[in-house]
Amino acid sequence: MARPHPLDEDPSLNRSRFGHTPALWLLLPLLLGGAIDTAHRPDMGALLGGAAAGLLGFWFFYKNEIVGLFFILVAGTLLGAAWHQAALFPQTKIEPTRNYVELSIILTRASPQRDETEWSGLGMVTDKGSFFRRRIALSGKGLTPVGSGEYKIGGWLNAIPDQSKGFDAWIASQGCTLKLSGAKVLGTLETPSAFAAWCQRTQKKLEAWLRTLPWDDADGGSLLAATLLGRTSLLPDEAKANFAATGTLHLFAISGLHIAGMAAALLWLTKKLRLPEKPLAVLILILLWLYVQVTGASPSSLRAWIMAVFIWAGQISERRTPILQSLSLAGAVTLLFQPEACNDPGFQLSYLAVLGIICAGAPAAEILSVPSLAEQLTPKKSLTWLARWHGKARRLLISGLCISAAATIAGTPLTLIYFQSASWAGVAANLILVPLSEVPLILGMASLGLCTWEGFLPVAQWINGFAALTLDAMAALVKLFTLIPHLVFQASPQSDRSGAYCVALLVGCFLFNADSKSVIKLLGVPALVVFGWMLFFVI
Repeated sequence: MARPHPLDEDPSLNRSRFGHTPALWLLLPLLLGGAIDTAHRPDMGALLGGAAAGLLGFWFFYKNEIVGLFFILVAGTLLGAAWHQAALFPQTKIEPTRNYVELSIILTRASPQRDETEWSGLGMVTDKGSFFRRRIALSGKGLTPVGSGEYKIGGWLNAIPDQSKGFDAWIASQGCTLKLSGAKVLGTLETPSAFAAWCQRTQKKLEAWLRTLPWDDADGGSLLAATLLGRTSLLPDEAKANFAATGTLHLFAISGLHIAGMAAALLWLTKKLRLPEKPLAVLILILLWLYVQVTGASPSSLRAWIMAVFIWAGQISERRTPILQSLSLAGAVTLLFQPEACNDPGFQLSYLAVLGIICAGAPAAEILSVPSLAEQLTPKKSLTWLARWHGKARRLLISGLCISAAATIAGTPLTLIYFQSASWAGVAANLILVPLSEVPLILGMASLGLCTWEGFLPVAQWINGFAALTLDAMAALVKLFTLIPHLVFQASPQSDRSGAYCVALLVGCFLFNADSKSVIKLLGVPALVVFGWMLFFVI
């Protein structure tokens, strides 16, 4: 496709821009290659030989755009599969010969549960032998060990079954083939880094402070700590079940919503203080990276930070980069460094939802929010304050509905595949709760900033209280949503392959109709695709 003139203004997202999105041609082969390697585990020699043949074919037919593009896509996909196989932890099935084992494990992640008497984590086995370099999920009791250290850990070892469900399915998506229950640290082989120890101590201090309120409200303090630290294990059981049933549990995971909200608040503050934007934006990204590390560096938080970096870099460049390019580059970099993310439901859901928002939700909101001719000809000064607020509320409502609908449409096939359920109230609940969730998030940031000065501790404590009240109100709203009859649609697709085809068709719809001026094409066609898939393969 022809590249636009370098002096032209970047239009809103349209099909001609896809040829100027080179990162998309890196992301798609990595995704397809990872899917092929996961499903079939082909021989590495065959993958490299096929990739070489594809590059050779491209060399001979590069003048023919269609044939040359076909060969380069084949070569890229096979190279993506080879990279996935080489960089991923060993995935061959293995059955432990003994139940109780003592293994040397590098602990990459460890987080305490709600009562802090139990912990869970991920690690890599370093003992030479059949378990070497395998990724392992751990759950144990006692004090939480510090990540990044190497430990001798004993426990009951089991293989993760092929057709796993629930928590086993999630840890399998992280590249794990083994799980160790009843884990007990027997000794330290390599001391964890000072930075990792500092992150763990800081997280404990932050949790203790966020639970500090001017009045006794244990649930409110737990909700606030869960919001800021991204730990759903801190949520009260009833609240956790209600948020899960309404499809709003994502509000308590460190994701794009948290990172974007924090970045926007900090950038707004720099503008109000008339500080240099670019240097402070770099500082803000560094602070957000520290925040991600302190909160446990979960895959979702790392993905959100990488996405924020590339989107910010694209927006401040001299010639603004299309947001699809930034999104594709963030996804490609994530897969290069974390090839297991290809099979992670969180990765798939987050990137598909953002793609739907970029290509369908935001354009549809822009179309529906266009003022009428009478509104355009009416001077703003002649409008009453009520009319001005009415216009703003209307635009916010339309924007929220379109974005929430696009994200829900995009995520429905994957939620049915992985969780066998979907919430019909997701669109309405997210429309209310997503904007409302920014209030405790920003208040919590302000509290954490003020609590470092002793004189501001009473003020920061009251800020915690107001944030907790907001979260209590959100929990009450969610409980009302759960009273709606037939709130959750529970069903299982006839085959995961049909769901994968539906997702691929959805991606095609989003990209193909991105420049459309019809809301029916932007949102109606993808919704029809999902409904048709559910009609023939789910219901």
